[in-house]
Amino acid sequence: MRELIQLPLALSYRKAFGREDFMVAPCNREAVSWIDKFPNWPVPAVLIYGETGSGKTHLARIFSEYKMEARDLTDDFMPFFQKKIVVENLEELASEVALFHLFNFVRDLGGFLLLTAKYIPTFHLPDLRSRMMTVPKAAISMPDERFVFEVLQKAFEERHIWVDEAVISYAVRHMARSFREIQDVIQTADALSLAEGRRITIPVMRETLEQVRSKGHAIY
Repeated sequence: MRELIQLPLALSYRKAFGREDFMVAPCNREAVSWIDKFPNWPVPAVLIYGETGSGKTHLARIFSEYKMEARDLTDDFMPFFQKKIVVENLEELASEVALFHLFNFVRDLGGFLLLTAKYIPTFHLPDLRSRMMTVPKAAISMPDERFVFEVLQKAFEERHIWVDEAVISYAVRHMARSFREIQDVIQTADALSLAEGRRITIPVMRETLEQVRSKGHAIY
């Protein structure tokens, strides 16, 4: 009997953004705790920061469907009140005055504000800087090996691609502990497998890591 080989298909996939779908690990436990504590926050705003791909947007969606980009907070911005508001990518803030007014708007109406950023920005407006000093800040740090394994496994499952655990373990041993690296490996392996009609085996994963390395990212 011929062995049946599962080939990847160009199927669409849906990322799971529920609270139960978010994987909690030491690297993100503090950030998750603030979402779980809501609405028992000591102040109306919290800042979660970490590199691209670390799960900030997932936590933002758990918190609220009403999200905006910091670059859209211009001087003429007119907020529309929602109980829970998210402002993402704070490092791209267009107007410190607009953010300061949004702080006051949310506070005065009894709302809450979740801010996300890659890093804690420097603010020049004294009133905003004073306000930000009172905001709790939770970092999402670099993931450990177990977490990298689980993220890779979950991502392939969401794409309807079966990948043997030995292949995932191989990838974990040879890649950097970086959320950006995780995303690059997932996307490259998926595209390579699909283009060549091959399962994601160790040779395919090795080629994936070589391609990621060629982009200038660190591979261990």
